[in-house]
Amino acid sequence: MRKYTLTLIFTIFCNLAFSQYVAFFKFKTDDPSTVVATMTDLMNSDYGKTIPAKVNLFAALFNAEDPTTHAVTFDFANENDLNSWLNEWAASKEAQLYNSKFQSILEDISQYIATPVTYNGKDWSPDKVFMFWNMDVTNPSKYVKEWTIFTKKYEAKYGSLGSLGIGLPIVGKSDFSHFVWSGAPDIASALKQLKTMYSDPLFAEYAKNVSSIRKVKSTYMMQRLITFN
Repeated sequence: MRKYTLTLIFTIFCNLAFSQYVAFFKFKTDDPSTVVATMTDLMNSDYGKTIPAKVNLFAALFNAEDPTTHAVTFDFANENDLNSWLNEWAASKEAQLYNSKFQSILEDISQYIATPVTYNGKDWSPDKVFMFWNMDVTNPSKYVKEWTIFTKKYEAKYGSLGSLGIGLPIVGKSDFSHFVWSGAPDIASALKQLKTMYSDPLFAEYAKNVSSIRKVKSTYMMQRLITFN
């Protein structure tokens, strides 16, 4: 009975995790104030009020050679909401008008839909700052196992400031197989947590255990500027 209960809990958790989808739209702009104004107008429009997602505008910071300056994300609770949004976006004249406006003030960098593989159960919507590690993973099951062992030990030792998880791009344009995110309430807290993690022996052990199956392609910070809906 206990084994069945644990299996059921695990199945429910996985279903919850994979029922959430985030559409990432990363772009470069030299006119961020106009992007903010256009996004605000879009979300206040009749069309914008019907979008079945939480919409966020982020600034991309310290991302080395990546030209991305900002990102917009759409957080969908399930597949039906994502499907509804795609259909309405394609059919709405108002949406296409705003799309034309965006194309005149930004340069598209990448677009993809991601879903969490596993995370620590904390809602990421209150987090204001995120650290991201984009990577190529050749043995996902082993990597997830090692990452879970490490993060459970780390959180038991230090606690966590916010959400923490592994994401998987499932559709779209991306040059990595997985990403790890770590949420925090502000930049100072995110950097302090990062410094603590990198200097802890637990991280060194984890890095050694995954060195043959994981290649980090980029690291960067994203700061939430505005949340709509």
